Amino acid sequence: MIKLKDMLLEGRVEDARQYIANSIGTEMLSDGSEEILGYFIDGDPSGNHKYLMWMVKMHDIDSGFSPNMLIDLVQRFHNNLDKIHPALVTDMGFYSASKVATSPKNIDSYPDYRTLKRIVEAAEESVTRKQREKEAKTGVDKLYEDDRWLLVRPLTYEGSCYYGSSTKWCTASKDAPQHFKNYSKTGNLFYIIDKSKDVGDFFKIALHKKWDGQEEWYDRADDELTSQTREAIRSILPSKLTQMIDLEHSEIPTPPTEMFTTTEFREELIEFVRGLGKIIKLKTRSGVWDLHIVNGLFRWTGNDPRVEVIANLFPEAGVGMDLEIDLYDEGEGRGDDDILDLEIEYGVNELSTETLYPADYLQREPPEDYVYSSVERNLKLFIMNIYVPKVRLVLDSDEMVDFVGVDYKTWNAESYVSSFTFKYPPREGTMTQKFTDYLKENPRRTSNQFYEDVLGRSRPRAHNNMFFSSIKDSGIVKMERQGRQFVYSLGPNYSAWTKGRLLRTNKKYGEL
Repeated sequence: MIKLKDMLLEGRVEDARQYIANSIGTEMLSDGSEEILGYFIDGDPSGNHKYLMWMVKMHDIDSGFSPNMLIDLVQRFHNNLDKIHPALVTDMGFYSASKVATSPKNIDSYPDYRTLKRIVEAAEESVTRKQREKEAKTGVDKLYEDDRWLLVRPLTYEGSCYYGSSTKWCTASKDAPQHFKNYSKTGNLFYIIDKSKDVGDFFKIALHKKWDGQEEWYDRADDELTSQTREAIRSILPSKLTQMIDLEHSEIPTPPTEMFTTTEFREELIEFVRGLGKIIKLKTRSGVWDLHIVNGLFRWTGNDPRVEVIANLFPEAGVGMDLEIDLYDEGEGRGDDDILDLEIEYGVNELSTETLYPADYLQREPPEDYVYSSVERNLKLFIMNIYVPKVRLVLDSDEMVDFVGVDYKTWNAESYVSSFTFKYPPREGTMTQKFTDYLKENPRRTSNQFYEDVLGRSRPRAHNNMFFSSIKDSGIVKMERQGRQFVYSLGPNYSAWTKGRLLRTNKKYGEL
């Protein structure tokens, strides 16, 4: 006798098999489709295939998510079911009456991979309020306390946020941990708290005592106190509290980590780039450029053999941190007036981002619990987020395009998992070839019309979404609303594509 459980399992597998068959427009599965289904069956952690159909549907809707990615996410979802509840979902901004909020433990409530991933990551990181308070309280030095006053020195970002609550201090901002780290590197940070709140809006004061002796006092609104207000506050503080501040600040600590000199950091960068085992390429409006390091110089060469861009790092050791970009034309037939003047120098403030500072990437031995926790990671972040963007500004500039005499079009996909590059000419019989040829003769057509007119069948819901999204992102085609439908025509980059001058870049997600 067949047990009810076995019937349920077989029914779910058959439903998934039928869904795939309908999706590809055939009654039977190909060997490849059967193999993918097998992956999902084996990888379903539920024990009764209740996640199977969701994985099959997500893979069909967006084939950029591999079976392994989907299985891994579903396993994490299954392992964290006890932490996934309506309150967690609504706290993340989901409408309380949505399917995700009302049935968060039901995987079929999640419309796509990204939504489930957000919830799973939140569940993995969630801890109770009591646990957060406990961790935050251990992240400070409690230096003084009586019935009214409390003096703490925050040692961790979490401790800073806890004792800096109800203020606008950047060092206690919940989404900017870097500010706390930067203040801590340049001096001691103290929080003075009046538990009675008898001083009105000054019941929380942040005091930053810098290593050079300067003091900065801030009220709850993060406004710096005038000298008169500061002295008034100091006059009512217990003498033991102010003595403790002076005592704790009496010795300047040794820096927690030794820093690379600019010369050493340049050598580390050279070894890192050489160790990649590949040439760093930049696809820009002026063409494809390759990075070569010759005699310690960072040299970029492109399609024109006469032109070389030198984008050198820290050329003069010990004299600040500069990045110089010079353009050389080694060809003949151009006079001095034709040489493009692109000498640019960047100072220390311009070799930073909102989250990456020299004090971060120059660390010789980053602490393990630090966000920039390894030299190799910091070298990569510097190249991707500081060096390459500076070089790209020049290579993408109108002046460079005019100088080399060629103008490429560049694009990047909205989805980071998209693997489409759209080389020209497309292979015969591919979706790219069929779709663009169809639109040349039939502009302003829908994807459904393309399926019916060219492929001879109706388009399954969301089938080949990644292709249509990516070819639209590339500008080879454009998409416009027509009533309740979206129609496609040849796009602004179609001509550049047919001339081999359309390049996909990785500006949004880095170059390495």
